[in-house]
Amino acid sequence: MKALTGLAVLVLALLPACSDDGDSGAFCERLGDTEQLGEILGDLDTSDPAGVEDRLEAALEGFQDLESDAPGEIRDDVARIRQGVELVLEAVRDNPDDLSAAREAIAGEIDELSGLAQAGEAVTAYADEECGLDLTGG
Repeated sequence: MKALTGLAVLVLALLPACSDDGDSGAFCERLGDTEQLGEILGDLDTSDPAGVEDRLEAALEGFQDLESDAPGEIRDDVARIRQGVELVLEAVRDNPDDLSAAREAIAGEIDELSGLAQAGEAVTAYADEECGLDLTGG
């Protein structure tokens, strides 16, 4: 019985280490270093598809890292943005030499992109309130 009680205490002591709360400090630090998605999407109008793809790949990696550090209250929003980056990257990869076709493919996925604006607003608000970061450019 003592061994079982000791095991229960050990499991309870380890639970916080396995929690889904993320790391607010690491999240805020990463968020400050992550390129804003709007800036990258603006580059869909450039004549450098390979450059856009490279930036999207870096953004995807950044948002994956953000998602892993995101506190529970904002994690779903960060995941939604990451999914949007994946969708845009897929469209660029499917149309490597034609950003116009990539933009059309993205526009065709409007249902998949629903909720992206609200997720962005939630992350922006969190950044302002919890991280002291202004992501609005203002």
